[in-house]
This record gives sequence, structure tokens and C-alpha cells, in this order.
Amino acid sequence: MLNIKYPALYCPFPSPRNQHAEAAGQHSFEWARSFNLVTDESAWQFWRVAQLHELIARTYPHASLESLKITCDFMWWIFIFDDQCEEAGTSKQPELLEPEHARLVDISKGASLTDFDTPAALSWGDIQQRLHQFQHCTSEWRLTWAKNMEDYFQGVRWEALNHSQGITPDLANYMKIRVFSIGSYPCYDLIRIVDRIALGPEVTEHPIVKRLELAVTYVICWSNDILSLKKDVRQGKTHNLALVLQSEYQISLQEAVERAASLHDAEVRTFIELSSQLPSFGTQIDATLQRYLSGLRSWLCGHLDWAQESGRYRLTETTLADIVCLSKS
Repeated sequence: MLNIKYPALYCPFPSPRNQHAEAAGQHSFEWARSFNLVTDESAWQFWRVAQLHELIARTYPHASLESLKITCDFMWWIFIFDDQCEEAGTSKQPELLEPEHARLVDISKGASLTDFDTPAALSWGDIQQRLHQFQHCTSEWRLTWAKNMEDYFQGVRWEALNHSQGITPDLANYMKIRVFSIGSYPCYDLIRIVDRIALGPEVTEHPIVKRLELAVTYVICWSNDILSLKKDVRQGKTHNLALVLQSEYQISLQEAVERAASLHDAEVRTFIELSSQLPSFGTQIDATLQRYLSGLRSWLCGHLDWAQESGRYRLTETTLADIVCLSKS
């Protein structure tokens, strides 16, 4: 058993909770069952304990019930799918991921569903169709969403390939790819949908805005890696910041965890500092941008609060073998 002392992680923001959490959670449980995303009853218990609705309640605290339902469905989908991708690496079959990923990207770009699609594709198509009904689901938003999902798929394939070969990546490559494999950028896209935020490219592509998003992504990545370290070691995974730092600098795992925590805290401070350095885009746009930053702040601490409470990282007996792959009928 690992004897690791975990440092406190810095995050000086409140983490309000959406009042519709339970209703959205029950909806998503039934939604996932309707698409047969998991077929083993013990696996259903695993996902129940993970309390994904609590993650959504804390990261989209002001969303309406209907908005929270679709974000919760997305979270169930991506977490189950992510574990499928990890299973492909564990079973040394990462090449099986690329055809399904290509199909999912096509659906993101508007391809029609067919009778031959897997439960993963059918449920993904359902999410796309429902997203299109939201007012702020513009053609520009859809292109960004599809690109961010494609980046996510590429990231998880890279992780699965390394896992299948027992490779611990170097720090530079890990930091470059991890920001995509964590799947946070599509979650930022959903902030714009559920909070009805319309921002033009002069704002969304501004270097400070992009760096703010990256800071939040790093915070999510590093807190996730720290809190899931024992689970990752138990399952033989190599893609964890602490393990990468340990390998890179030939240090103890305890020191690696402390360095990972320092990187986490530094990114929180970067977010705070850069938030005060944004230029003015005009009174109305500035107000809208502040609502978007509020959504990013919710992810900063909402994800951390959920991860510290969720059974996903406290479970010791459940393994990926309990999870039935999404691609199975």
C-alpha cells in the first residue's frame, strides 16, 4: 500500500451547488441505462458511487434543470468512454479505438446515425441532437466543440498506446497531451451553452483568455492526478503527473506528489493574476466575459471538491474489468 501524505491544494474560491443535482443525476442514470452503456450491475454501482451529478452540480451551479440534464448525460458518457479507452490500453489493443473515435467525430460534425452504430455512438448522437436545440449552439460553437472532442480522442489514444507498451512519458510531452486527454475543453464549451454566453473570436482567441482556460485545465489535470494516484498505481498506469515527475527527476514519490501540488497551486495563482489583466472589450462584452470566467472558476474548485468526496477515487476493489466497454452491443 502506498504511504503518501497528500498536501493541501490551494483553491480560494467558493463551490456553490446547483439545486437540480439529484433530479439531473436520476435522469442521467436512467438515460445511460436506456442506451445500455453499462450492462453489468456491479458496474452500475461503481458509477452510482462516483456521484457524477455532484461534479456537474458544482461546475455548472447556475444551470437550469434541462441544461444540467444534458451536461450530466455528457459527463456520464465521457467518464464511461474514458474508462473504455483505458481498458483498451490495459488489454494492449489501443488500435481498436481509432475507428470508433473517427465515427464519433463524424457524428459531432453532423453525420446521421445508422442501425450499425454502437451504444456509444447512438448515445453520443442523442447528445448532439439535443445540444443543437439550445439557442447558443451556433455553427461556430459546433465547429469548436467538434475540434475539442477530436483533440480529446487523440489524447486518450496516445495514453492508451503508452499504457499498452508500459511507457512513462517525459514531462514535456505529458503536459502537452494531458490537457487534451482530460477532456476539459468540451466542458468549457458547455459553459457557453448552459449559461447562454455569446463571445466573438476577438475575445475567445485572446491570448489571456486562452491562458486562463489553460490554467484551469492544468489545475483540473494536476488535482485529478494527485487524488487518483493510488488508483493509478494499483491499476498499473503510467500517465500520472506524480509518476512522470518521479521518473523525470529520479525523486521519491512523496517529493513528486509535493511538486505536483506546487504546480497545481501555481496555476491557480496564474488564473487569479491573469483575471485582473484582461483588456476591456466594451461594457456589455466585459460583463459577458466575466460570466464565462465565473464558469471557469466553478470548474477550478468544483472539480476539486467533487474529487475529494467522490467514491470514484476511494474505491479499492472495483477495477476496469468491472466496466463493460461502450463499444459492446
